[in-house]
Amino acid sequence: MKITEIKLVQEKECQRLSGYCGDFLLWYEFPLSMDITLKADAFVAASLIPAMATKQNIELADDIPVSAQLLSNLSKLQDIFSRWEAQLGVKLHKIDILGGQRVEALPVNDHVISFFSGGVDGTYTFLKNKDDIDLLLFSKGIDMQLDNVEQFEHAFEKNKVFLDAFEKPLVPIATNVRFFGHSLGLKWTQCFGGGLASIALAASVKTCYIASGFTYGKTIQEGSNYITDPLWSNGTTHIVHDGAEANRLEKIAFLATEPTAIALIRVCWQDKGYNCGQCEKCLRTMTNLRLLGLSTPNFPPLTDELVKNKVSKLRLYSVHDVDFLQENLALAVEKQDKVMVKALKKISRHYYVKHHIKGLLKQLS
Repeated sequence: MKITEIKLVQEKECQRLSGYCGDFLLWYEFPLSMDITLKADAFVAASLIPAMATKQNIELADDIPVSAQLLSNLSKLQDIFSRWEAQLGVKLHKIDILGGQRVEALPVNDHVISFFSGGVDGTYTFLKNKDDIDLLLFSKGIDMQLDNVEQFEHAFEKNKVFLDAFEKPLVPIATNVRFFGHSLGLKWTQCFGGGLASIALAASVKTCYIASGFTYGKTIQEGSNYITDPLWSNGTTHIVHDGAEANRLEKIAFLATEPTAIALIRVCWQDKGYNCGQCEKCLRTMTNLRLLGLSTPNFPPLTDELVKNKVSKLRLYSVHDVDFLQENLALAVEKQDKVMVKALKKISRHYYVKHHIKGLLKQLS
């Protein structure tokens, strides 16, 4: 996979760092106020899983700067990800990174950043580390589609109002890195550690927090996790995987200690309003809120009727979603919420029956 035509273009309202990764034109847009430098690190990080999946060496022109430490870390990342291919759901091949001018560098933007979209994990990481974080990035193209301008602006304004109270700036950026893997048939969950890290590497910040979706109790073998995320660091930018000490229920309870945070929650990626209230992630969060005795204007109350007619009919397709269900089920049992217990057990039974049938058919084939 040749990485070519890396360039930085100053436009009227932003600056765009772009380059071809194979046939895919990958780009990142940042405000003019950020100092962006021309180097290959972001493109190499974003390309690693796609290149391993397609069994292509990464090839760079000899004169393009690339971090020597990042290249060293990529060898370890390949060792790890190639052992996780069964859980990742894709065959991964070890590859070589060829060419490039190996360099050591210092941060261009001496900032500590974190990604922020109003979600549970990102808000938890911000509140926990707010004294260290200098600014936050809200990326168009990650949490919602690139062309959903109206929804992005609405969410951006709500997030900005929240962060203004802490005197922390929210910086709008845009990138199509999420769609790079998609163009090769890969899922974002397989690629998003390198994808998110590539944004921080492109920005050349000092430190970047990536909020964890799972706890240390779960070794989640997917694109972003507490084992691999720090290895995307390049000597210029330090990547920190944060928040794995708390599960989702504990994070929401923590958010409730800051009323404006619980009122902000936006978890949906369906692009159907601020929260659609219908998808698995929305209903899972509404279940969290019900069991914790909390409310937010961004979701309707989860009544017994909705539990019976909506929650109980959810179908899970990932073992990770089952982990979230089990956390909710344990609390529902503790709270003696019989309606919720019945609904969650129904979802669990359906998943495991389907899972065992699928496994049996695989053995017989």
